[in-house]
Amino acid sequence: MRPKRFRWLGVAESNRAERQLRAAARQQEAVAHLGQQALAGKLPVDLFDTAAKLLARGLDVEFSEILELKPEHRSLLMRAGEGWAEGAVGRTLITADSGALAGYTLTAAGPVVIEDLAAEIRFSVPPHLEAHDIVSGVCVVVQGRERPWGVLGAYSAQPREFSGPDVLFVQALAHVLATALERARVEEALRKSEEHFRSLTENASDIVTILGDDGIIRYVSPSVQRLLGYGAQELLDHNAFEYMHPEDLAPVMEALADAIQRPGSPQTATFRFKHADGSWRALESIGQAKLDQPNAYSVIVNSRDVTERVLHEQMLRTSKQRLRTVVAGAPVIFFSLDRKGVFTLAEGKGLHSLGVRPGMLLGKSFFELLGDVPQAVADVRRALAGESVTARVELFGFEFEAQYSPVRERDGGISGVVGVATDITERRRAEEAARRADAANRMLVEQAPFGIYRATPEGAFLSVNPALVEMLGYASEAELLSRNLDRDVFKEPAARARYLAQLNDAAGAVEAQAVWRRKDGEPITVRLYGRAVRFEDGRVECHEVFAEDVSERRGLEEQLRQAQKMEAIGQLTGGIAHDFNNLLTIILANAELLSRGPDEASLRDIVSAAVSGRLMVNQLLGFARRSTLALEPVHLGQLLNDLAAVLRRVLPADIELLVFADEDLPEVSADGHAVEQILLNLVNNAHDAMPDGGVLRLETSCTWISDAQREVLGPGAASEYVCLAVDDTGMGMDEATRQRAFEPFFTTKPVGKGTGLGLATVYGLVKQHGGFVQIDSAPGAGTRLRIYFPVAEEATRRRASGSHEQVTVPTAGGKETVLVVEDQAQLRRATVYTLEHAGYNVLAAADGLEALQLLRQHSAPIHLVFTDLVMSRLGGRGLYQIDRREGRQTPFLFTSGYAGGGRGEDPLDPTLPFLPKPWTSADLLARVRQVLDGVKRSG
Repeated sequence: MRPKRFRWLGVAESNRAERQLRAAARQQEAVAHLGQQALAGKLPVDLFDTAAKLLARGLDVEFSEILELKPEHRSLLMRAGEGWAEGAVGRTLITADSGALAGYTLTAAGPVVIEDLAAEIRFSVPPHLEAHDIVSGVCVVVQGRERPWGVLGAYSAQPREFSGPDVLFVQALAHVLATALERARVEEALRKSEEHFRSLTENASDIVTILGDDGIIRYVSPSVQRLLGYGAQELLDHNAFEYMHPEDLAPVMEALADAIQRPGSPQTATFRFKHADGSWRALESIGQAKLDQPNAYSVIVNSRDVTERVLHEQMLRTSKQRLRTVVAGAPVIFFSLDRKGVFTLAEGKGLHSLGVRPGMLLGKSFFELLGDVPQAVADVRRALAGESVTARVELFGFEFEAQYSPVRERDGGISGVVGVATDITERRRAEEAARRADAANRMLVEQAPFGIYRATPEGAFLSVNPALVEMLGYASEAELLSRNLDRDVFKEPAARARYLAQLNDAAGAVEAQAVWRRKDGEPITVRLYGRAVRFEDGRVECHEVFAEDVSERRGLEEQLRQAQKMEAIGQLTGGIAHDFNNLLTIILANAELLSRGPDEASLRDIVSAAVSGRLMVNQLLGFARRSTLALEPVHLGQLLNDLAAVLRRVLPADIELLVFADEDLPEVSADGHAVEQILLNLVNNAHDAMPDGGVLRLETSCTWISDAQREVLGPGAASEYVCLAVDDTGMGMDEATRQRAFEPFFTTKPVGKGTGLGLATVYGLVKQHGGFVQIDSAPGAGTRLRIYFPVAEEATRRRASGSHEQVTVPTAGGKETVLVVEDQAQLRRATVYTLEHAGYNVLAAADGLEALQLLRQHSAPIHLVFTDLVMSRLGGRGLYQIDRREGRQTPFLFTSGYAGGGRGEDPLDPTLPFLPKPWTSADLLARVRQVLDGVKRSG
């Protein structure tokens, strides 16, 4: 039986062996695991973390590190590790000097084993090892293909013996890492190479194709998409010959066969290949075959799109052929002479003019044949002396333009002359005829009774005729040429802009009217008829315009229209007088009732009668006034309904008036008073057409016109219109009468019964609105007139957007101070009472002078002056002007019972607030509040 001490030693040995076996197993497992990770394609950064963990676990140590060498910085970076302080990995830099541990390991012949770090004299101790009280460890180089990649290290804070298997384990891990890093490097290089190849093939101007020896496409570069429209996958496994032009198959097949018979020998071919859109593209290809396996070849083909080049070559050939044809048929002579002046070439149709056939002049001396034409002889001698000459020469009644150029040898000597002579006889005759015609045209323009000018799109005159100079009152053409149309001629530059838009949009001439300004400032009305002159590319070069002064004619037309208005007013007088008498009776009767005691019904009747009277007065004043059209958005249906009562006064009882006015239609761009005149004229015509009574129907509707109709109407025509239809059941008219219905002074009525201006006035007013008129009639079938007014632009915009803006009526009443200036005492009292009742502080003045004293002396601020325009002592306009001259900016609200804002004065500035009389209390309070609120917002 063995002693007990020996039994303990045996057990210890057995335990140590078992631990070594387990450690070896762990290490083998770790190496295998790292190898599997590497084979699985794990990225190096992932392998670093895995290796650091496996290294620490395999050696059963507390610390491990993987250091990557940075040669450019002479240091190593900790890429992965176990056991170190937080943040050490990725940030810890260790010197690569040979005197330090890492540098020593990189240059050592084998692994570096550390038994007692404090006692080491081979190298200095890195700071991060000292910080963790490292005692023992082992370091191994991770060797790359061309240089060391880094260092693999394992450390313990305890004394530790690293056995041979331990060192081998570390070396095995280092080897696996080195292998994985090398593979990653190779794969990265391959990836970059593939990307480079892909970039070349995708961005190349050529198509790279690999064909089988049977013509099947095995590969095609992505550039085929850009050049031929196919996706690369679309062509794979298809036979390339299917896409080639049948006429080109034979030479391509022959080139393919030659390539297979002589592998490595380039073969070329040019053929047509079908594009994805069905067109043909010309490809120039070069390819060579390579042997993939016995009796199996593939052909690598590089193809370039040469379609444009082929087209250019074809155009060049065509051009050369045309040149030959032109030379043969052109009236020119091409010739060449040797240094002695002997013809060596003479071709061209121009020879026929001289009665000479090609070839007859060869070998003949120029000086002998043309010795009696001294100029030609002198020109050839100058060319033989080295000078290029261009001259005109007359031969046998024909005129030629000849060019002579010397032919120089390499040594600079003159070997002869080449030249071309062009027969310009007909051209000279045409030029002479053109000069005569130009002179005649110039005389016609100079003596024309109309103004004629050419001008740039910017408004600068290019040329003017005397009639235009006289029309505009300038002293000379030069003085007018220095002026600008926008600045000096058109009264409103916007009118010229509109006319230019019409000229530029139209293919032919455009007629329009405009107001011009003479040199002395006097306005004149002109009728313009012009066109746009364009460059070949369609851009406008200038505008040519005829201008006729129609001021006198417009004045006569205005007088005639006014006379017709008076004629229509005469017909209205009886009915309007009757209506006014009724209204006055209502007011007087109800006022008498009120004097006996308050009666709300009587008050309402008075207000209603006064409002009706106001409507009639406004209609009558607006109809009788003289003015240019003031176009604004107008509800045609509402206007027709408002005017219906007045129209019924014009018609006798045996004519029934039917009004169908849709008030939901969009607004039109119109002058309300002009529309009233149009309606009254048409109603009067209908009245005359139904002497035995009948039915008159007025209707409004919305309509759109087609593009074809817009072309007929001309540039600037709108797309959406509101139609006013006037139908009567009268006698009607025949076609001849209908054709002349709109002619001024044309009438079918007896002498003294009509002026012939009714429909002519209607036509003129409608055209000024930018609208048009259609008339349908037949004898015994009545007449239907349709008048189309263009929809206002703002209404069109609102309808397109689907929005309908709501007008907010300002809230009546306030605390501000208002100065009322009115010379009519009763009206002044009513105004003061209305404003005071609404809460305002009110001051009153009987005329402008009293108001001026209040403005100067009143200590508290006056927020608004409400003043009549026309008063016996200093009217509202004068009061406003003095207030501004004295430096005050008091807000003003004007009122007047005169049309246009004043009696015998210019119309009031439309930007100034205005309230027309008669007004109601609600009108006054709303307008005052609106003006005061506007002042607050602008302040």
